[in-house]
Amino acid sequence: MPLSVRELVARREFRLSVAAGAAGLDRPISWVHASEVPDPTPWLEPGSLVLTTGVGHDGPSSVAAMTRRLADAGAAGVGIAVDLVYREVPPEVAAAGEETGLPVLVVPYATPFVALAQAVARRIAGEERAALERALVVHRRLTEAALARGAAPGAVRVLARELDGWAAVVDAGGTVTEVAPEGAVGAAAVAAGELGGGRSGQSVSVVDATGHLVGHPLGAGGPRGHLLIHRRAAFTAAEHSVVAAAASLVTYEWEQRRAAAAQARRSGADAVAQALRPGADPEAARRLLAAWGVPPEAVTVLVARAVDWGGDPHGFLAERDLPVLAAGPGVDGEGDGEGEEDGESVLLTGDPERVIALLRGRCAQVGVSGRVGAAELAEGVRQARQALVIGAREGREITRVGDLGVVDLLLASAERSVPDVLVRRLIDPLSRAGAERGMPLVATVAAFLDNNGSVARASAELGVHRHTLHHRLEVVREVLGRDLDSSYVRLELALALQAHALRGDGAGG
Repeated sequence: MPLSVRELVARREFRLSVAAGAAGLDRPISWVHASEVPDPTPWLEPGSLVLTTGVGHDGPSSVAAMTRRLADAGAAGVGIAVDLVYREVPPEVAAAGEETGLPVLVVPYATPFVALAQAVARRIAGEERAALERALVVHRRLTEAALARGAAPGAVRVLARELDGWAAVVDAGGTVTEVAPEGAVGAAAVAAGELGGGRSGQSVSVVDATGHLVGHPLGAGGPRGHLLIHRRAAFTAAEHSVVAAAASLVTYEWEQRRAAAAQARRSGADAVAQALRPGADPEAARRLLAAWGVPPEAVTVLVARAVDWGGDPHGFLAERDLPVLAAGPGVDGEGDGEGEEDGESVLLTGDPERVIALLRGRCAQVGVSGRVGAAELAEGVRQARQALVIGAREGREITRVGDLGVVDLLLASAERSVPDVLVRRLIDPLSRAGAERGMPLVATVAAFLDNNGSVARASAELGVHRHTLHHRLEVVREVLGRDLDSSYVRLELALALQAHALRGDGAGG
């Protein structure tokens, strides 16, 4: 504790006495100033003890006026040197001290002002040294607790105990993940909400009627949360350093875990890609899914295009700690390069709604499969990609295969007989004829239908002249013996193309 006026008066070597204002003797002294100006308050801080001989004053009334100003400024007291200008403290000054409650001290001629200043300075230096020693002890305890319990739980317990308050860690969404003591969870949640959760990248310091709150951001690459600590008393500089060190410990551990999790996801990307391929070992896929917390019999596949991962998809997902496997950009599960060209990412999860919420607004389009088992992951990829393609044509950000009635019907057809019949009757003949004549007839029909029968737009999409497109459509009519102007024929062809895409036969022919 700082030296109080009462303690200073009690020091016999100074031979101080109290002339007035005894009610304020317990005021702490922040520093000692000697001044002979009538109004020294512009250069003082609260808690100052001001010493004067009265040489710079016009008389006792001027010293009394200064005393009142010092009281208003929050001074600790005023010391009047005697046997220089005044033989004793003037009555006007004593009256001002009694009136304001500001201690007025009698300083004997033999007591140097500097001796009083040194006594206060030694107490301040001792306080600072003790605070630093205390901070070193708390630093050591923080490190021990972090090793024994983990950085976040260890830090909040040590801070709450050693700094006599409550401490908490909140994540970027403002959720309290660690708190000590446990009864402070409500107060911590309220404080986190008032500070805007853990999203701010700034340190915070708030003082209100309940006490003092300090918050430090957590995370090296951006705010991932906050370390909060609250107590009644103000924090010293050494205590602020302790809180900052605790925040650094938590940040270091978080970043280490995040880096390890990201590396694990990168290392597993090849295994995920293998599991997505047709004919993959279902048992290996089942073990992989279970290891990452994805239910092997209830998997949803998402294919996302042009995702803003913030540079590293594996680090991004590791940071969110979602039960999701990612094959990553450029892996489409079929090895044909299509995913790489389109900037696609393939994700497997048992909690699609959380992943969709995470991706919303971060990518161009997302296709979502129905639920599949570990042995049907390649089928899930085909479903998700087909949903993505159709959704992209319609300008949707999120497209679930269940939202596409016709596709869903084709998937549900008993033993796939309807899709297979459509492909055999309409797609296979076009594929064979296209291979024989060197024409992409299936792709031509797809572009023609996708553009609602517009030759101009279809030819632009295919990059060919309109006459070339007309010629190809004539070949299609010859091969199928069907009139492409018929709405029914167009419906059949559209269904056949969807079945062809779902079957995963590629887009050739």
